[in-house]
Amino acid sequence: MSEFGQLLKALRERRGVSQSKLAERADFDHSYVSRLEGGARMPTRDAVDRLGGALGLGESERDALLAAAGFLPRDVTNLLSSEPVLGEVLDLLKDEAVPSEYRENMRQVLHLLAQQARFAMRTAPAGGSVSEAA
Repeated sequence: MSEFGQLLKALRERRGVSQSKLAERADFDHSYVSRLEGGARMPTRDAVDRLGGALGLGESERDALLAAAGFLPRDVTNLLSSEPVLGEVLDLLKDEAVPSEYRENMRQVLHLLAQQARFAMRTAPAGGSVSEAA
C-alpha cells in the first residue's frame, strides 16, 4: 500500500465513510477508490482535490493528501508543522519588511547548513552517526 493509499484510507475511516460512498461523493467508480487505497493507482491532482472535498477535509489534511500523492500542497508551511522554525524562516524570507540583505544572509546560511549536512552524510561511517559538526 502506498503512502497516499494509507493516508486516504485512514482519513476515510476516521470519517466513517465507505469506499463506495466516497467514490459516489467524488464521482468516481468504487473500484478506483479501492485501487487508490491499495496502491495499484496513483491519483491526478484533480482526483486528490475531489477526494478531499468528498471527505470534507480541512486545508492541512488536503495538503497532506496532496503531498502523499507527490503534488506540492497549496500551503507548503502545512508540511512543516513538525518543524515550526522552518515555517518561521519561510515567512521571514517572503516578508518584504525584512531588509533584503538580511533575507539574503538567511539564504546563504541555509545553503551552508544544507551543504554541511550533505557533507556529513557522505563522510559518516556506515550505520554510524555524526556527533560533531563538520
